[in-house]
Amino acid sequence: MIPILSPDARGVVDALARDRTMLAFDFDGTLAPYVPRPEDAQLPPATRALLRTTALLYPCAVVSGRARADVAARVSGIPLVAVVGNHGADPGFGPIDRRLADRVAAWIPALRAALASEPGVVLEDKRLSVALHHRAAPFGPIALRHILRATSRLEGARVFAGRDVVNVVPAGAPTKGDAICALCDRQGTRLAVYVGDDRSDEDAFRCDAVRIAIRVGDTPASSARFHLPEQGAVDELLRVLVAARARQDGLGERWEGFVRAVGA
Repeated sequence: MIPILSPDARGVVDALARDRTMLAFDFDGTLAPYVPRPEDAQLPPATRALLRTTALLYPCAVVSGRARADVAARVSGIPLVAVVGNHGADPGFGPIDRRLADRVAAWIPALRAALASEPGVVLEDKRLSVALHHRAAPFGPIALRHILRATSRLEGARVFAGRDVVNVVPAGAPTKGDAICALCDRQGTRLAVYVGDDRSDEDAFRCDAVRIAIRVGDTPASSARFHLPEQGAVDELLRVLVAARARQDGLGERWEGFVRAVGA
């Protein structure tokens, strides 16, 4: 994987600034630091200011596994072109297949019964998907094994793991990649960038519309070509993108000075 902030990638960033580029970001572990309790995740103030500035210069979207209303509240006040929830199943535009919600609702009783005795496992019903969190489980590998056994019995389910979570979505539901393709069509963009941090982002990394896939963390198991060293480096990526677009648009020192002030 190539470090996106390295001199070797400078030409890539400059090309993004010259073209019609849409930027899309995961939320947890990407824009927001990973925290022990999912409900406590929030944008750091500097990241919020930088993302707001970035969204004035590029069309920007957040594409998250969270329920759309949940993640939308956490990025309120930022001029995004879209907030997508449920791993792509709830894009916030176009019709939603209500049969997907019915299928998820049918899984909930069976999952609750199968996992009721598992300490530290939390079932989150997001209407169009289910998240089975096990970050608080005292015996994580055992909890994960029981979760995978329970989810293997569900009809019409697609199951994939994330960081201390197992996600369950209806088979055939739109993915993060599908959502980004649809957004690119709506925005008329030539290039899409996607930044994510774990296995739940691989659908987006492999999407034909995503020309620049950036993973938080370097791993050979990812489809992403580029990487950031850690979550905190997302701020530096935003600064670099803002500076590159400001140079292209002739906005000069006014934007450069603002970016420096935010990063101080």
